[in-house]
Amino acid sequence: MFSVNSQPFDTREPELVAVVLALPEDGMDLLTERANMSHALLPVANRPMIWYTLQWLEQGSILDIKIVTTRESEADIVSYIEVYKGMANITVKALGEVDGTADALRQVAPLIKGSFVVVPCDLVVDVPPMHFFDLIRIRRPAAATVFCEAMKSEGGGGSSKPKHVPLCVGIDQPSSRLVLLQEIEKKSEDLALPMALIRRFPSMAVSDKMQDTHLYVFQRWILDFVLAHQEIVSLQDDLLPLLVRAQSQPHLLEKSGIVKHMP
Repeated sequence: MFSVNSQPFDTREPELVAVVLALPEDGMDLLTERANMSHALLPVANRPMIWYTLQWLEQGSILDIKIVTTRESEADIVSYIEVYKGMANITVKALGEVDGTADALRQVAPLIKGSFVVVPCDLVVDVPPMHFFDLIRIRRPAAATVFCEAMKSEGGGGSSKPKHVPLCVGIDQPSSRLVLLQEIEKKSEDLALPMALIRRFPSMAVSDKMQDTHLYVFQRWILDFVLAHQEIVSLQDDLLPLLVRAQSQPHLLEKSGIVKHMP
């Protein structure tokens, strides 16, 4: 969790809207039963993968859910939602061409009026949803995310997914704020950190064994920033590192244009 600025939720709208991304993923096409089948519907323990994400959101009292998918997968996902037994109000939005997760958000921006959650359809996170969202309600950060320890692969079959670039993650322990996020080019015992960052966050814990769960919570003004900056393609690779750096580099708020959208 981290914060560039905080703002109360708009009580005129649902507290949080969830955007579930059920979009093509590299390597997952090898696992689908037929062409154009969304991997969101792949069975895991006799339930579609997306069932677990929907249940996790409902357990956190997130009951307004938008599923974003492709036109090819729309019919299958709509058919599943029609028989899904849950408490949430779920709608499915089909998109044409999508150039990254930020572009998907831009295309569904008219459906988002206030603070919102972004989750993948195959969310895997060992965090109690009510505890997580209660922290969001109490602290009200501009943006929040969850990092977890990277799971080691078991067995010799390998994975069809490409390996992610290792990350150096720094978290301020007193506040649980994400204050450092950078790719590791090569393994080294040395890590260069700006003195300004160390002075501001002297209790920072640093690890190279954490991975992004792709679970994000944003206040609406951050979506306005993404709408105004078409060069932002990926939430993970473009937006998140920028927001993290802006916390300890005030000049970056002006240079990037973030300050124009902050309440």
